[in-house]
Amino acid sequence: MPKLKIILEGDGIWRDLKNKEIIHVTEGIQIAILKEGMKSGASSISIRIDLPDGRTVIAETSLKLFINAAAAFEAASRE
Repeated sequence: MPKLKIILEGDGIWRDLKNKEIIHVTEGIQIAILKEGMKSGASSISIRIDLPDGRTVIAETSLKLFINAAAAFEAASRE
């Protein structure tokens, strides 16, 4: 079962990265639906991030968790 941590107050988040090398990208991000991506046959979401050095990061979560996160972010943005 995939896990997704939803952080609704993200300003100033990830202070633990202060002394680490960070690769911050705003381009080369793609999101795709995998219609039967879960073992259960449910849909999942695949997130691809192409890094400037040529490496690629792939992250996956369930469509259900992705939709719940989006709804939570939308509600938090209205507060």
